[in-house]
Amino acid sequence: MPKHWIDTDSFIEAKNGLYSFDIAPEFWAFLDSMNDEGLVASSTLVRDELLKGTDELEKWAREHKPTAILVEPDEDAQMTLGAEWGEKKQDQRSTSMFVEPDEDTQMAFRRVSEYVTETYAPNQARKFLGVADPWLIAHAMASGGKVVTQETRVGENSPLVKIPNVCDAFGVESMNIDDMLHELGASFS
Repeated sequence: MPKHWIDTDSFIEAKNGLYSFDIAPEFWAFLDSMNDEGLVASSTLVRDELLKGTDELEKWAREHKPTAILVEPDEDAQMTLGAEWGEKKQDQRSTSMFVEPDEDTQMAFRRVSEYVTETYAPNQARKFLGVADPWLIAHAMASGGKVVTQETRVGENSPLVKIPNVCDAFGVESMNIDDMLHELGASFS
């Protein structure tokens, strides 16, 4: 399962800043290679948000078709599947950048939704729950991963719902794109 789940704003800020497609194509190739290794991914709901654009990022997202994450069967089922399981497991390593929410992710989303609804004002909760953000947190919760976002924490008394604050409530680590690149050992020439 991916260890880093990338938010919409991280893709957008990368594209608009130091990692634009024309300046740093190595960045985008690095994301693809880390995805192939199963270290980074994002939600199909993030892809849906990116597809609303009309630029290189929209084209890049369109080229990365979504997939479901392969759930690993228990040891007996793996023995029964034999070589077929090995092929499926190999296919999983080259999964799309954008992953459909599985059952565990949907259960985690329910927890996030309940927390946000109980903690924040209705208009702020609706706004947050109506985008990809809670799904990204749910993916990270279900996979034991981290959320990569450019959002920053707000104080306890803030009415705003921010990804890092919700991550904190569930013990999910959040970081920005640069911290993820350092953690993954990225180096661009």
